[in-house]
Amino acid sequence: MTSANRTNIQLDNIVKVQKGGTSLTKFIHASDIHLGSHQYRNEDRANDFISAFEEILATSVLHQVDFILLGGDVFTSLEMLPGKLTRVVNLLNNFKNETENRILIVAIEGNHDIRKFSRGQRFKQRGQSWLKLLASLGLIILLDADVELPPDEMFKEYDFKTRKGGKIRIKDVIIYGTRYLGQNPVEYLLKLKDGIEKDDDLFHILLQHFGIKGQMEQVPGVNYRRIQILKNRVNYLALGHFHLQFILDDWIFNPGSSEASCSSDFSFKRGVFLVTITKNDSYTKCVNKIRLTNRTSRWEHIYFKTEFRKKEKMYEYIIQKLKKSFDLDKNLNKKSSNIQTPVLFLVLKGKKPFYRCKIDKKELTQIICENLPVVDVRIYQKFSDFLKTLDTFI
Repeated sequence: MTSANRTNIQLDNIVKVQKGGTSLTKFIHASDIHLGSHQYRNEDRANDFISAFEEILATSVLHQVDFILLGGDVFTSLEMLPGKLTRVVNLLNNFKNETENRILIVAIEGNHDIRKFSRGQRFKQRGQSWLKLLASLGLIILLDADVELPPDEMFKEYDFKTRKGGKIRIKDVIIYGTRYLGQNPVEYLLKLKDGIEKDDDLFHILLQHFGIKGQMEQVPGVNYRRIQILKNRVNYLALGHFHLQFILDDWIFNPGSSEASCSSDFSFKRGVFLVTITKNDSYTKCVNKIRLTNRTSRWEHIYFKTEFRKKEKMYEYIIQKLKKSFDLDKNLNKKSSNIQTPVLFLVLKGKKPFYRCKIDKKELTQIICENLPVVDVRIYQKFSDFLKTLDTFI
């Protein structure tokens, strides 16, 4: 028996609709996992993103869900170290075997999934992505409706032999999905609506990768009024793209990133959604927010009262100040490689050091990591020449 035939037989067991009584379907909605990210060129941080994905898979097993939705940016770019990719493939193979393929992973491509950072561009021909590789191995279901076709033809049923399609039905749920359509996919919204069946008595999920205007300050997104045309066809608009978690009008859901990919992400409410759908006379959904066990962070501000003229004295002052601050948290006194060891964001303010006493960020980072329980350090210099001018004036 071929793997394709085995998959189809297993799928028949998954998608059978329960007749009579209350129908129950559960799924995990996650997004923006950014596998392959090598943040700060730090190996611990690179592993954090894979660990977050591993926790998502474990959470789905714990709650015995029927499927997992991944709303794009599963990978951070096409540039990924072979060892990290191998780890992801092995992780998915083990998940598939341990669950006997009972929990399907349904994904779409986000803008990062098709991006090659060294060239700063996306591949226009769309011939490559790591998600396509995972789909070809039978590890995920990659939805990609052809938006250039007429609405009644664009959402083809997912074919497990060709590994292609724009929609898939699991129990009483039908999931529609397209690849990333740009930051402002307004021109496609009406077409998407017309392509979704209206009166099939199923729960409709539309999987998309774009942001909603106003949810994040100074970040472009789609105007909510333009999206409302989908509301009478879509029960659950599953989004990815914005790393900040939000829910709108109980039908638009964005779980946020699974791990912090930049300094601002550490302050965001992020995680995954656990969704339970029940049906009696009509469909009802219960959405629970789940926080993942992410890397912690901490901010420290050090003020220079004097103008340092020797780098050694300056570094010694910084280390002393940090040690005094860290002593306030007894649980951070011991050096550890676990997830609770924070990323340190260090802000240096006050009098600017002598011009021959320039701070070497790489050197200072190494010294701090050797002396304090931190996994990495981001250093921000906010010195002011105004203080020197003020001293001269006085």
